[in-house]
This record gives sequence, C-alpha cells and structure tokens, in this order.
Amino acid sequence: MTLEDPALERARERAKELREFYGHLIVYLLVCTFLVIIDLANEDPNNNEVFLGLNWAFWPVFGWGAFVIVHGAKTFLGVGGWEERKAQQLYEKEKRRDALHH
Repeated sequence: MTLEDPALERARERAKELREFYGHLIVYLLVCTFLVIIDLANEDPNNNEVFLGLNWAFWPVFGWGAFVIVHGAKTFLGVGGWEERKAQQLYEKEKRRDALHH
C-alpha cells in the first residue's frame, strides 16, 4: 500500500466540495426558476397576499436558499471546518504520544 501525498488528498477533497456546492447551486436555480414560473403563470389577480409578486413560491425559494447560503459559507469561508481542524490537532497529539512511547 502506498501513501498518498497529503496535499493531493486535500486538493481532491477541495475539488469534491466545490463540485458538490456548484451542483447544489445549479439544481437550486433550475428548480426555483421552474417554481417561480409556475407560481407566476397561476397568479390570482384577486389575491392580495403576495410577497415579492409570488403567492407560494417564495417559501421554497427562500427556505432552500438559506441552505444554499450555509453550504456556500462552509465551502468558501471555511465555516464548519472545525472537524477537520480538530482531527488534525488530535492526529498531531497522537503522533507525539507514539513518538514518546517508541
């Protein structure tokens, strides 16, 4: 078994994170566009309870949009990277402990 280059492994993981975010964003945009078109096509002129011109489509657009924003923050701002940082910290601690016992 050969050991992978840690930098290559991190690069692959980063590429996977980016692919997953962009896939999420594209699906969100396509589905929400479809929902808004349906909502606008079935507009009831007697309904005064609209938000930004939408009767019901704003719920999935804004609700799902919040998840896309969180996903983007995690992907681009490193929000949520605590687990990886903690794993690296624990790994270094274990390496030092092993070095002391051998």
